[in-house]
Amino acid sequence: MVTGEVTNRETGDPLIGANVLIKDSFWGAATDENGAFLISKIPFGSYRIAISVIGFESYEKDLLLSNENPTVTISASLKRDIISSAQIVVTTSRSEQDIMDLPLSVSVVSARKLADKNVVSLEEILIYEPGVTIVKDQLNIRGASGYTLGAGSRSLLLLDGLPLMGSASGNITWNVVPTSEIDRVEIVKSGGSAMYGSGAMGGVVNIITRNAPDKPETRLRVLSGVYSHPKYDQWHWRDSRGFFNMMEITRSLPIGPHGAWFRLQRYQTDGYTELGWDESWNLTAKTKLKFRNKYSASIYGNFISTLNGIESQWKSPADPFEAPYGSEHDKANGTKLNINSTLSAVMSPYTVLHFKSAFYDVFWENIGTNNDHSNERKVYGELQGGTKISRRWHVTSGASIQNATIDASIFGTHSTATQAIYGLMQGKFGHGLSTSVGGRYELFSVDGKKNTGQFVPQLAINYRPEKWLSLRTSLAKGFRSPTVAELFSQSQLNVFVVEPNPNLLTETSTSFETGFTMKFTNINPVVSFVQIDVAGYSSRYIDMIEPTPDSYGVIHFENVTNATISGLDAGIGFRLFEGLLDFQGSYTYLNPVETGSGDTTIDTLSYRYRHHITQTTILNIYSFSLMIDSRHTSKMEKTKLFDENPSTGRDKRIPVNVWNCGASWEFKHFEFRLRVENVFQQYYVELERNMGEERNFQFSLIKIF
Repeated sequence: MVTGEVTNRETGDPLIGANVLIKDSFWGAATDENGAFLISKIPFGSYRIAISVIGFESYEKDLLLSNENPTVTISASLKRDIISSAQIVVTTSRSEQDIMDLPLSVSVVSARKLADKNVVSLEEILIYEPGVTIVKDQLNIRGASGYTLGAGSRSLLLLDGLPLMGSASGNITWNVVPTSEIDRVEIVKSGGSAMYGSGAMGGVVNIITRNAPDKPETRLRVLSGVYSHPKYDQWHWRDSRGFFNMMEITRSLPIGPHGAWFRLQRYQTDGYTELGWDESWNLTAKTKLKFRNKYSASIYGNFISTLNGIESQWKSPADPFEAPYGSEHDKANGTKLNINSTLSAVMSPYTVLHFKSAFYDVFWENIGTNNDHSNERKVYGELQGGTKISRRWHVTSGASIQNATIDASIFGTHSTATQAIYGLMQGKFGHGLSTSVGGRYELFSVDGKKNTGQFVPQLAINYRPEKWLSLRTSLAKGFRSPTVAELFSQSQLNVFVVEPNPNLLTETSTSFETGFTMKFTNINPVVSFVQIDVAGYSSRYIDMIEPTPDSYGVIHFENVTNATISGLDAGIGFRLFEGLLDFQGSYTYLNPVETGSGDTTIDTLSYRYRHHITQTTILNIYSFSLMIDSRHTSKMEKTKLFDENPSTGRDKRIPVNVWNCGASWEFKHFEFRLRVENVFQQYYVELERNMGEERNFQFSLIKIF
């Protein structure tokens, strides 16, 4: 038996909810309201105990249980260390790992980062991570997706490890993500098909929501903002400024060993363009249940109702914020319901099972120049097991099923089904060397007819010769089955006409990467933390699906090309003067090309930025913080819909250089935040004939009761 307590070194207060784990096993516990823990029924032997809690340095100690010493008591006093504390991630292998031991490239976005940038939508902060860009709401990890009219993302979005299933087009619905209730976001930038299947060939974003705190809490958040008028008089299109506001209230409460939180959010914006307005109600809840140290369960639910304008392109270059004639009143309304559940059972000290399920229901209706509607339901189920077959080897395996029915005027009536099995073996060899070998076999069918069956393997190696240095390399296959939208879409939105192509083939890819991470703490009295991460990569895509306009402007989704996307992404973060100054920067280089026979280069792929640079600098003075952040991208070299006309300047593309600033003040249970987006009011486009966001000023207040 192992018992003990965990406290805060500075204050002596108990640390509630600290994770206590016997390494290389599933024995573990969490500290109670007194900081105490108890792990019973451990066989005699030698072990190593690990204690961790977010925002504090970790603690490890060897221990021996024997007839002479059947009980060991641990007293751990942890030092607060928000920046350099170990980052534990779960997405790459579906089990917990220190970020320094990962064989794949991963970025972690903390709850603190989300708060510092006053984030309402998750996409606002993802673009500051190495290797990540977003083109008109479409996520790109290492340039995998470009822009496909929202009909086929090559990056998969998860919520607590379960697919956050979007519409039949396979795109991401950002407004269902509860940004204020996120514990962290893990971004796997290497291909993830071996663990997560179709749609993950370009990478994975896993949103991990927080559990309820150990004490009752009510949090109120109010955000209001205003857009600037266009700085050119001829672009003025309304007398008043555009306003936006958001109000949300979250109630968290413990229920014995269990916990729950409930969140209600109301968001409304006039937008900075004529059809950029949006109104929504969002109700979210999560319950976490604990039964001794053997069983646990969680249930997550989200319901959102939206009403918004539908944008396609601007009226003209002289009226870039107005809608085209006849579409001024185009709008959409819809509802989305998502329910996830997980039941975990520790079957033995070395075996754990997870039962996962999800239900997704989405309805939307377009009203205006093109009346469309869609009603879709998806169900998902998964059984996952983890087994430690020795102290050096761990196996994760599982099986999943997913079924969907879609009834839509734009797609028709269709059904899809997916079945998959997967496995991953991880092992350690000697000093600092570890490897993971895995694979997945997945079957995908449409309307009861087999569309494709794919097996994708993955091999990854991590070598950690020193505590501060981690080297990694990986090789993986990937695939993506065509979505219902790509197969069957038949629609028109202003000048865009899309016709179906039911003969699409599955995309496949081969991805290779190699990289390193260096992490230093307490270097000298000035530099308290430095972390550097660099990775080079190359991904080859076969039968890539792209929306392709013909000579009449009619768009079909076709397997038009093979492609190679190679590049480099680098990130650096450091902290100076014991937290007085924090800095985070990133650089991404892409070489995205369409290839022919013999790997000859045919052309540059559309909707990718070759260079992408970001930085965030924060000055912390007691309870005050000042922030300056920026993002800079090179000129987009190629688009699909409207080519740049060098003689007239029509549809000209320019580099993006956007600067933002903000300030915050924490006082007792209040947080005040002021932020200015696009300070210098740069005008740019990411998707042709769609103006980037206008400068805006926003203020938020958070009160914790």
